[in-house]
Amino acid sequence: MQLVHICAIISIVNYALPDARYPGVIERKFIMAYTNQTLKKLADLYKAYIALLETGKQARVHVSKGNRKIGRVLNVSTVPVMDCQNCKECSRLCYAINSYIRYTNTCVPAWTENSFLARNNRDLYFAEIEKACAKRRTNKYFRWHVAGEIMDINYLERMIDIARKFPEFKFWTYTKMYLLVNMYVKAHGNDRKIAIPENLVIMFSEWRGMEMINPYGFPEFRVVFKNDEYKPDPKTNWYCPGNCDICKAVNRGCVAGETTYCNEH
Repeated sequence: MQLVHICAIISIVNYALPDARYPGVIERKFIMAYTNQTLKKLADLYKAYIALLETGKQARVHVSKGNRKIGRVLNVSTVPVMDCQNCKECSRLCYAINSYIRYTNTCVPAWTENSFLARNNRDLYFAEIEKACAKRRTNKYFRWHVAGEIMDINYLERMIDIARKFPEFKFWTYTKMYLLVNMYVKAHGNDRKIAIPENLVIMFSEWRGMEMINPYGFPEFRVVFKNDEYKPDPKTNWYCPGNCDICKAVNRGCVAGETTYCNEH
């Protein structure tokens, strides 16, 4: 069978098979050919842990309370590459892959169990995220996917449902699933404000070599590469300061739904 290159250094054949468990969900099955040791290690760690879950190890939903980079922000992650459908270019420099293969005692179990439940017990996955939000008394911010992606339309709908249930929260996510989000807005009268609640910021995340189709004017997260000839003026454009608490304090950048630039790092 000829492999189709979806990711630059890991070859994936992505079969779009309907999944009867959830309306609108696409079940993804992978066939992989390894040409890169880093991604091979990620895939091996992932498959080994999934095997444990499939043979009886109890999975639970892991909602993090934050870290040094994003500050005091609730967040949930799944597995980079394995849960990303549009990672052909960015997988080569993905920071989340490095975290997954480095922190085998923390990231591997947490992100893999989240991925497993998001695919096999989605009701539980989102119910536990709702519980974490309900328990939060201060710093009512939530970031979807420090690692991972919007999996499908059903997954996006549930993100939206949670945002509507917790209007006092500010939710945000970065996505390269441009076509999926655009399709959702189109199905809701081509009106982004009707389709997506105001307290859910969806940042269209740009990467060199990727075509970002953004007809509905979603805010964008743009990487400024070291060898780019043109670099937006930081005096008139907002650059990511590297800690979400800074943006929260002044209501700028991603949390405010503002197009944001980030230097390659």
